[in-house]
Amino acid sequence: MRRLLATAFYLFRYGVLSATLIVIGGFLMAGFAGTGPTPDAQPALAGVVLAALLLPGLFLPRTAARRRKARRRASRRAGPRARPRARSTTPRPRPKARQAARGAACPRDGHDFERWVAERLELHGWRAEVTAGSGDQGLDIIARQGGRRIGIQCKRHDGAVGNKAVQEAFLGRAFHRVDTAIVITTGHYTESAKALSRKTGVHLLHVRDISRLHRLR
Repeated sequence: MRRLLATAFYLFRYGVLSATLIVIGGFLMAGFAGTGPTPDAQPALAGVVLAALLLPGLFLPRTAARRRKARRRASRRAGPRARPRARSTTPRPRPKARQAARGAACPRDGHDFERWVAERLELHGWRAEVTAGSGDQGLDIIARQGGRRIGIQCKRHDGAVGNKAVQEAFLGRAFHRVDTAIVITTGHYTESAKALSRKTGVHLLHVRDISRLHRLR
C-alpha cells in the first residue's frame, strides 16, 4: 500500500512538472513571436510562477529521503564500525604492590636482598620467612600461600648464576619439604643452569617475576 501511494504521488508530481514546463514553453514561444500575454492570461502566468516555486519543495524532500536510505543501506552492508576510544588523560592508578616493587631500590647486600625479596612476597599475599643465615640448607626464604609452601634461593648477582644455585635449591626442597623450589636473581642464568633446572624441576626467575609466583606449579 505504501509503495502504491508513493508511486501515485510521484506520478502526480511528474505530471505537475510536465504541465508547468509545457505552459512555460508556450509563454516563451508567444513572447518570441511578439504576442505577449494578455490581461486575461495574467492569472495563468501567476499560477505558472507559483508552480515553479513549489516544484523544488516537492522534489527536494524525496531526493533527500533517497540519499538517507542509501546511506543506511551502505552502513548496514559495511557492518558496525568500532568507534576509536578516546585516550584518557588521567593516569591509571597502579596497585600498591607494583608501586612498592618499582619504587624501592634493590639492595646489593646479600642478606638485605633476602629481606627485600621477602617483603615483596608479602606485598603479593605470601607469608614469607627468611631462614637462618648459614644454616638455611639451600633455601633463603620459605613462603606460604593458600596451603602451598615454596622455597626460594636468592642470588644478588649482576652477572650469570650457575649450577650451584640450582643444586642448593634442589637439595633445600627435599630438606624443608616444600612444594616448589625457586631461584631468584637480579642477573641471568647460564645455559648449564637452565638445563639442570629442567631436569630437577627448579624454577629460575628474575626479581621482576615475583608477582607471578602464584602461577607456578
